[in-house]
Amino acid sequence: MNGHAARAGERPALSFVSYSQDPGGTWQTLTFTQVDLRARALATVLESRFPRGGRVAVLCPQGLDYGVAFLACLYAGMIAVPLFPPEDPRRTDQLAAVLADADPVCLLTVSPNTPACRDLVGGRVPVWVVDEADPRPASDWSGYQAEAAEPAYLQYTSGSTGRPNGAVITHGNLVASTRQVMEGCGLSDSTPIASWLPQFHDMGLSIGVLAPMLAGTHVALMSPLAFIQRPVRWLRLLDAHRAHFSGGPNFAYDLCVRKVPDPSGLDLSSVRVLTNGAEPVRVGTLRRFTEAFAVAGLAPDAVKPSYGLAEATVLVACNRVGQRWTELDLDSHALTTGEVRVVADGDAAAPTTTVVGCGRPVGQHVRVADPETGVEQAAGFIGELWLRGPNVAAGYWREEQRSTQLFNRTLKTTRGSDSGWLRTGDLGFLHDGEVFVLGRTKDVIIIHGANHVAGDIEDTIRQAIPEAVPGAVAAFAVPGDDAEGDRLIVMVELSSGPQSATDIDLRRRVQIAIAERHGVRPHDVKAARRGSLPRTTSGKLRRKECRERYLTDEQSSAARTDSRDDQ
Repeated sequence: MNGHAARAGERPALSFVSYSQDPGGTWQTLTFTQVDLRARALATVLESRFPRGGRVAVLCPQGLDYGVAFLACLYAGMIAVPLFPPEDPRRTDQLAAVLADADPVCLLTVSPNTPACRDLVGGRVPVWVVDEADPRPASDWSGYQAEAAEPAYLQYTSGSTGRPNGAVITHGNLVASTRQVMEGCGLSDSTPIASWLPQFHDMGLSIGVLAPMLAGTHVALMSPLAFIQRPVRWLRLLDAHRAHFSGGPNFAYDLCVRKVPDPSGLDLSSVRVLTNGAEPVRVGTLRRFTEAFAVAGLAPDAVKPSYGLAEATVLVACNRVGQRWTELDLDSHALTTGEVRVVADGDAAAPTTTVVGCGRPVGQHVRVADPETGVEQAAGFIGELWLRGPNVAAGYWREEQRSTQLFNRTLKTTRGSDSGWLRTGDLGFLHDGEVFVLGRTKDVIIIHGANHVAGDIEDTIRQAIPEAVPGAVAAFAVPGDDAEGDRLIVMVELSSGPQSATDIDLRRRVQIAIAERHGVRPHDVKAARRGSLPRTTSGKLRRKECRERYLTDEQSSAARTDSRDDQ
């Protein structure tokens, strides 16, 4: 960043488009020189007040100040903790828990959020206001250059399978991963970027701060709320900024298709990379979005399924520029035994499951292992994805036991043992060098001895039940009796509310769809009201909490029944 300011400082670096006053959007822009000046000034303050290596929590709202605050932490040799501002009371407990774990020496925020931040830490931790920082101390910055092994920031995971953990991202990890993003997405100083993704999230931090600052290109940002309210704003930003690169989770592309019925006034011909990641990628979504916006000049290969995780800093694999995604039709019955059997075109003898490839690994190695034994799986079989590369985090913050379980694992191969591997917890396989992700290993449902991936079952339901809220279907297992084994449970948020389940014959339709595609019948199908199922900060359903909620409700129902029987 400092080098770009010295070479071409007057070029625009960071822009934020606000829709609070003008529905058409108001732009604010900082040049590379201005970003560097503000970051150095804030870094000087941090250096003068806190010991190097202290954690500094960034609680700024989406925008220019977030990038400045994060860069200042790197300049000062502090360990940044990218978080969200305390604006939503429903997430206060989560934010407080992460702050207690990170134990920051100070909080960085903007002036309107100062009182809420002070209340959050009970006045025990100093709060520094980024937007009121004096730029004059910039010349006193020490010029500190961190070593590659030093921690740069703690990336707290979204916690879809448990409590959040802070992945320790070193300066070496940061540089390696950002260069991988640049390589995989074809970035340079002449490839503008646009993003609405939350900057505290690993994907949003990479796209909205790290990649543009290292590549030396101009990034235009908007808030996630502005996108959710009117998805067309993102598409207009891609057009106006002549963006080369942007991205989002799968639901964002479906939302655009539903909410932007007439894209004819858009020009998306500049867009070469739209990554689809952070949640399961659906082939139907890829097709619908690509077809819907072809009239706006969107290239047929622009949408790029990708795979990454916080423990790998962000990116693992992606489809390169000019490469269209790969689709495979797999034998559904073979999948239940862990075998990858591609079904030839026109062969309708067995039910099939269509999966989409996430491209080839970028600057790292990916292998498929038996999660129980650590033995590398033979080609054509499913297992846990393991990876190794310079982007893999150093471990979890203050979690030595969990770090030992997941990081620096030994892979057993036909050539001997190989150390230094990360267990991702993701189920998948490799085919012709591409990575295919099927879901989390913890989300495998075993019914009558056969394995079923929760995400596949959920996708079947989404296709069969258009009345379901997009991305709001959860499938999981609960214990049955000894003779029966696990039971398959399905929870579905309905757009018109749970009372409509009987009217649309939800239970029967779900049972038929799952039986035809997967050869099993759900034990129970529950309708839920819109927005009621638990989710992570990035919008993914928390299946574990859905399961716990279901069991609690069933126990409460049984208790009420017993009480009535006793009367």
